[in-house]
Amino acid sequence: MGKKKDIKPFSDKKQKEYTRQARLQYGPELVNESVRRWESYGKAKQQAIMEEGGKIYRDLARAIKAGKAAGSDEVNSILRRWHNHIRHFYEPTLDILRGLGTLYNTDPDFMVFFHRFHKDLPAYLQTTITQYVDDLETEAIARLLTEDIEQAL
Repeated sequence: MGKKKDIKPFSDKKQKEYTRQARLQYGPELVNESVRRWESYGKAKQQAIMEEGGKIYRDLARAIKAGKAAGSDEVNSILRRWHNHIRHFYEPTLDILRGLGTLYNTDPDFMVFFHRFHKDLPAYLQTTITQYVDDLETEAIARLLTEDIEQAL
């Protein structure tokens, strides 16, 4: 199965850089909320959140090794856990989720981080997250259309 990979936060300097970039891209309200949420957790809760993230990425690495495709029930189940895990920090929009998938496969620091789990994890995350978000968008559109039809009747 391999050695357990611990999740460790980025250095303070790197975290400040990512926080600044996030403020510019997503606005200060979302970033401030994320900082407030994280700081509201005790050390034990923060550690549990980090361990949960590690388990999610180890499970995705196992899915790669097993040849699980984007959109499969197993991968979507893991991505639902990932989506809920992100909520420990902020409530992500679908655009933010999609952006994270791209970031994980294009930012050198994130790529190095995810390579620790599996060499193909950054690209796999981008592909599977894109499919996951596409599926969520399709479900939302279908739900809205159904509501419109029901209201018209």
